Amino acid sequence: MIKKLLFFLEFPQNLIGFIVSKLYRKSPYHFYRDARVTLIKGSWGAISLSKYIFTDENYYNTPVELHEYGHTLQSKKLLFLFGFVIAIPSLIWAGCFERYREKHHVSYDSFYTEKWANELGNYQEE
Repeated sequence: MIKKLLFFLEFPQNLIGFIVSKLYRKSPYHFYRDARVTLIKGSWGAISLSKYIFTDENYYNTPVELHEYGHTLQSKKLLFLFGFVIAIPSLIWAGCFERYREKHHVSYDSFYTEKWANELGNYQEE
């Protein structure tokens, strides 16, 4: 009952994650706790959509999966608010502020979305 309720309350990220996992159903995957971690070829990074984690070849089977699982736990805590509170700000921070971070020597993991994911996933920045 609780699993079904959580799936519904995390519906946006679960739906997107489910669709992407079906598109890459032939890709290698494994499970970390209750999350399915799927390898998608290339060098693009990693993303978590509730119980679906997608990583590139650089992050598959590495400790970065702990960080991504932290985002999975954020999704469980924030439910349908995850997209607004975590996903959108995190994507903007990752995609639009690379030059700012380099210029001002700011760690990617210093942003609240990433710092909290690290704490929840017990990930230690390398």
